[in-house]
Amino acid sequence: MRKQRLLTGIAGILMAFLFTGCNTSSVEEWVDEVVEDINGQIPDNTLLPVESVSEEKYVYGQLTEEEQLVYDEMLDAILNHREEVTVATLDKDVLAKMYEAIMADYGGLFWVDGYSYTEYSRAGVLTGLKFAPKYTMDEAARQETQAAIDEKVDVLLGGISSEDSDYQKARFIFDTLVRTVNYDLNAENNQNIISVFLEGRTVCQGYACATKYLMDLLDIPCTIVTGTANGEPHAWNLIELDGAYYYMDTTWGNPTSNSPDDFGDVAEVVDYCFFTATTEELFQTHSPNVNFSLPECNCLDDSYFVQENCYFKDWYPEDIGALFTELDSHPVQMKFEDEAVYGQAQQFFIEEGHIGDYYTGDSSLFYMKNETMRVLTFLKK
Repeated sequence: MRKQRLLTGIAGILMAFLFTGCNTSSVEEWVDEVVEDINGQIPDNTLLPVESVSEEKYVYGQLTEEEQLVYDEMLDAILNHREEVTVATLDKDVLAKMYEAIMADYGGLFWVDGYSYTEYSRAGVLTGLKFAPKYTMDEAARQETQAAIDEKVDVLLGGISSEDSDYQKARFIFDTLVRTVNYDLNAENNQNIISVFLEGRTVCQGYACATKYLMDLLDIPCTIVTGTANGEPHAWNLIELDGAYYYMDTTWGNPTSNSPDDFGDVAEVVDYCFFTATTEELFQTHSPNVNFSLPECNCLDDSYFVQENCYFKDWYPEDIGALFTELDSHPVQMKFEDEAVYGQAQQFFIEEGHIGDYYTGDSSLFYMKNETMRVLTFLKK
C-alpha cells in the first residue's frame, strides 16, 4: 500500500488522510493533530440541503438520521467533484465512519482516494468542520475515464440475458472477472475499477469494487466488506440473491490469487468455494473489520454447488461419478455436506482410482482438495 502523510503547513488547520480497503500491506490511518484558534478565518457554516441518492444502499440503511446527513453531504461532494464542503458534524470520527460507509456502498468512485478535513475553532471552541475529497484526476479526466469504462462494461454485460435469474447474473459476473482479470500486486490503480476494466490486472480491492459496480448495474444488492483473509488485509463482497445473503470473494475465485505456488498453470479454474458462501464457510479464513453490522449468511439455496447439482449429503458414488463425464468440457467441483462423505469420495475416487470407472478420456487428470470447505476439484492437465 502507498503510505502517504500530508503535514499541514497552515497554522490552525488539522488535515488527515484516511485510506480504506484491501491493500498489499496493512491499512493505516495517518493523522496530524494541529488545532489552534483561527479568529477571522471561520467558514460560513450555512449548510445547503443535499438530496439523498443512497436510500437503497446496505450500509446507509444502518446509519442514524444525523449520520445519513453527513454521508449525503460527503457523497454529494465526491459525485460533484467539489473541492471542499462544510459538513453537519464537528466530530472527525463521524467523517471516518461515513467515508468507510460510502466506500462500502459505492464501487465506482475511481477518481477519489481518501480525503482531508479541516477543523476550525475560536477561543478553544470547535466551530466548524470541512471535508475535502482527495482526487486522483481532474473532472475532465474523470469523464473521459468513465466513458472508457462504460464502453468496456457494456460489452461485458452483453453476455447477460434479461431472462437470466439473479443467480445466473451473479455467476456470470464472478466467472467473467475471475477468467479475464489477472491478480497482480504490481497493477496500477489496483484500489479501484480502472485496473479491472481498463487494465485487466488488479488486487482484491479492485475485484471487490468491480463486483459491486457490476452488481449495482444489474440491480443485485451488493456491499464491499473489508478485513483480513489468512491474516492479510483483504476485501470481498456481501450480496443478496432471492432474499438471502451470501458472501462472494471474487479474488479467491481465482485459486492462483491466494495459493500461487500450488496451482501452476491452472488459471482457467474458477473456484466456486467463494461464490455464494455462507458465514460459517467464509469466516474460517476471513475476518471482517467494518463499522457496520453484517447478516448471518446461512442459506444454501443459491450456492453454486446446490444450483449446479454437485452438492452431496450422502454417499452416492454413481451420482458423483457421473460428474466426471463432463471433464472434457470443463473442470468439475463437488462439495460434501460432512467430512465422512468427503472422506469416502476422496478414498474411492482418488486413492482407490475409481475415477477411471467414470472418466474414459485420454487426458491425465489433476485434482485439488479443499479440506476446510470439503470440496474436491478435478480438471484435465
